[in-house]
Amino acid sequence: MTNNLKGAMWILVAATCAAGMSVSIRGLGGQIPVFQIVFVRCVIGVVLVLAFSARHHSIDIFTPQWKWMVLRSCMTMAALVCGFYAISVLPLTTATVLFFTAPLYVTILAAPFFGEKVGWRRALATLAGFIGTLIVLRPGISGFDPNMLFAIASSMLFAGVLLLGKRLSKTDSISTMMIYAMVISGLGSMPLALMQWQTPAWQEWALMLAVAGFGTLRGFGDTKGYATGEASVMAPFQYFRIVVVAAAAYMIFSEVPDLPTIIGAAVIIASSLYIAQREAKLQRGGAGAPKTGIAAP
Repeated sequence: MTNNLKGAMWILVAATCAAGMSVSIRGLGGQIPVFQIVFVRCVIGVVLVLAFSARHHSIDIFTPQWKWMVLRSCMTMAALVCGFYAISVLPLTTATVLFFTAPLYVTILAAPFFGEKVGWRRALATLAGFIGTLIVLRPGISGFDPNMLFAIASSMLFAGVLLLGKRLSKTDSISTMMIYAMVISGLGSMPLALMQWQTPAWQEWALMLAVAGFGTLRGFGDTKGYATGEASVMAPFQYFRIVVVAAAAYMIFSEVPDLPTIIGAAVIIASSLYIAQREAKLQRGGAGAPKTGIAAP
């Protein structure tokens, strides 16, 4: 198997796990508070990451970049809260499509973060992506749901998480970044989680365990996929997640995406794929563009 094929398989695993996490959150039906779901997800995530890292001796708690690590972790918590809430109140396909706007924000933030020059081609592709976002959002039209802004906020925060991760990856391991993110997100969500705590039934415990398991495996799959294959080749496979989510939403929750969501999704996907291809070309030329194929939350 080539590295790109191996990477693609990991990305498909990650996309399937991300879809499983979304379906599990929706399955909770809003009966469990979002902060409680985030808290449980982080506690279980810490255990899983520590167990994996202990076997591979790949974690180091002490880092000179701890201030940036804390900032990234706080942004991760905010992205999780906004993203989980969006999933619980929006049609699953709509929320998922809006999560895929993260690469657009990464492109915009790449200039102040890394001093990267965004050429006119990527600027036009980014503009097209935002037009696709507006098609999904439908501002000023009866189909507009203010809760869509939580999905957008999650994507914007996640874009910052990706860029900070690129900066920190020069000095710290993925395991260290994941531990910081899970511990700080868990501690940050704990006060409100305990204040709003609803004692889950066993079915709800099972769904929260699924959220944590799928979320952790998704993060590992994304990291492994992009570490193994080329970013421009991996990016298209991310959109398998939309297909899985749309199918699951239809079969389990009888949700059918409306026409504006389908059109907007097509525009966002096309613009994101072009950006990924363009960044890969710049990387080969030494520009060092960040990898932007991963979607929130």
